Amino acid sequence: MSSPAVSAAPPGTTDDESRHRQLTVLAGWRRFVDEEPAPPELLPDRQWRRLSDAGRLAYDEDRLNHHSRLLVVATPVIRKVITEGRRLSYLNRNADSGRCGLILSGPARTGKTTALTQLGKTLEVIHRQRHPRSGTDIPVLYITVPPAATAKMIAVEFARFLGLPVIRRANLTDIIESVCGVCTDTRTGLVAVDEIHNVSLATRPGAEASDMLKYFSERIPATYLSTPASMSSATDCCPAPAASRSPGASA
Repeated sequence: MSSPAVSAAPPGTTDDESRHRQLTVLAGWRRFVDEEPAPPELLPDRQWRRLSDAGRLAYDEDRLNHHSRLLVVATPVIRKVITEGRRLSYLNRNADSGRCGLILSGPARTGKTTALTQLGKTLEVIHRQRHPRSGTDIPVLYITVPPAATAKMIAVEFARFLGLPVIRRANLTDIIESVCGVCTDTRTGLVAVDEIHNVSLATRPGAEASDMLKYFSERIPATYLSTPASMSSATDCCPAPAASRSPGASA
């Protein structure tokens, strides 16, 4: 069985920064969870005037970078999503089958992905506090469903997040077994599936992709959270029965 490739973003470097900011890879997700932005130091006017041109540029860049992060505000909807997600994770913890999932629906640009990632971040922080010596655990798995997704594309997205090597001619069964084995060994408790409306049930490949998600929900003992564009596109695509459905959050 393959092991997940775990790497940390090198401090002070920018070459790999874009890759490590991707939430759909383990290194990027962990960086997102670990990140606690602190406001930059505001220099007194006299000290600021003593800065060189390069120093002022670096000072301004640091402040602009901080403000561009757009820190998340804990709105009532985000708090509701986190509360319901935590409740479901407790209900599913000892379930052998028939685990309930959570559907977060709403129009585009209303904050569904923000609420989803905040729930994942919260659950991972709780897991780390509960198991302080479990540095190799992967309590949250986050994927984005690609357009016109097929069953193999879904499996590859799971493997890509975990850092499992996937060759072009890889056997689908081997990918599935590797993903399920790593998730079980690393105590994955939440699987977040974003853009699930990209699974089209009107086509055979789309139907097979939906079946793949449902198969993963049976093999990986976790709570599943999905974000379709609308409830009408979520009814058959959700990998687990929806116990509760929350409206999209305001951005």
